Amino acid sequence: MAVGFHFNTIDQREPSSDTGSAPWHDPRVVAHFIEETEVVGIGSHRNKLMNWLVKRPSNRTVITVVSIGGVGKTTLVKKVYYNEKVVAHFNCRAWIIVSKSYKMEELFRNMIKQFYEARKESAPKEINTMEEVKLIEVLQPYLLEQRYVVVFDDLWDIEFWEHIKLALPNNDKGSGIVITTQNEDVAPTHNESSLCYVHKHLPLTSDKALELFYKKVFQAKEGNCPRELVEPSCKIVGRCEGLPLTIVVIGVLLSSKDKVVSEWSKFYDSLSLELDTNLRLRSILKILSLSYHDLPYYLKACFLYLGMFPEDYSINCARLIRLSIAEGFVKEKQGLTLEELAQAYLNQLIHRSLVQVVKIDVVGKIDFVEFMIYHVRSFFQGQRS
Repeated sequence: MAVGFHFNTIDQREPSSDTGSAPWHDPRVVAHFIEETEVVGIGSHRNKLMNWLVKRPSNRTVITVVSIGGVGKTTLVKKVYYNEKVVAHFNCRAWIIVSKSYKMEELFRNMIKQFYEARKESAPKEINTMEEVKLIEVLQPYLLEQRYVVVFDDLWDIEFWEHIKLALPNNDKGSGIVITTQNEDVAPTHNESSLCYVHKHLPLTSDKALELFYKKVFQAKEGNCPRELVEPSCKIVGRCEGLPLTIVVIGVLLSSKDKVVSEWSKFYDSLSLELDTNLRLRSILKILSLSYHDLPYYLKACFLYLGMFPEDYSINCARLIRLSIAEGFVKEKQGLTLEELAQAYLNQLIHRSLVQVVKIDVVGKIDFVEFMIYHVRSFFQGQRS
């Protein structure tokens, strides 16, 4: 069965540095320092994003990379952003971490400084005291003359794009904007521009997950796993559900342990306890909990209800909608039937990368879905304990 994460023990607020609490080091920061040789399974995705950015018409391109936390959105985009072809193609660039608690003025100042720095120029000193409107007035004319690229990493706010696009002109020079998010609803759509693309980044396949695990655990042996440890490795990696973040953190932890079957079997048997008590592994729970806590209240019950279904189970959407209504998760709303509202709830979970579409019927309607097991099992157990 899946790992029993206990999310009821995790603070629902943003990580803080309050006195007396252990400092929380966001493992997503590591993505900026991962060597190319350590990354697996993203080559084709990287090339696709690069082609969208540098081989398109002169209109501005907007790319949104969507996935659940820990799948590797930031790592993928980082490999695009720092690629020599991309660096050479654009006149100036900026990488902006947005997250949940952002201030627009600070983001604009950061952008201006990075754009000027990329061109080896000094940013105007007066931007340090400017408010939002004045900062836009500085940014717009500057970017009109540049082929720029900017990354907005870890975007949650649906209204963010409406604010930020005012400062990023479509200057017919082939500029690019890249967004990483867990919620597809924050992405610009084709209704706004034909050059708006969405890339859904999925968990690693079993073979790629093992390859990454071996690279982290057996670095001294160039990723070669001893024969006697293949079976326990497969069992441990199977519990990671294809999440690179989880694989890397557990792999680094095991790299310091004795490479013997008994030691690894003991680790596997105590993995749930390790996740709850080991400070390194708790960072995984912090990342994964963000997706649940960002849900509106009416979706949390619907999401937890998915934990009632068996593991690796494809759910018929019509059945799921009927059950959601029968359980009372869907309340009446003027202008919509209960079935339409339940379908809208399901669509929101799909857009937030918490549910995956596995089958579409002949008329293009979603027929079957699967929930993200490492999330639902975790919250289902934790929230009811």
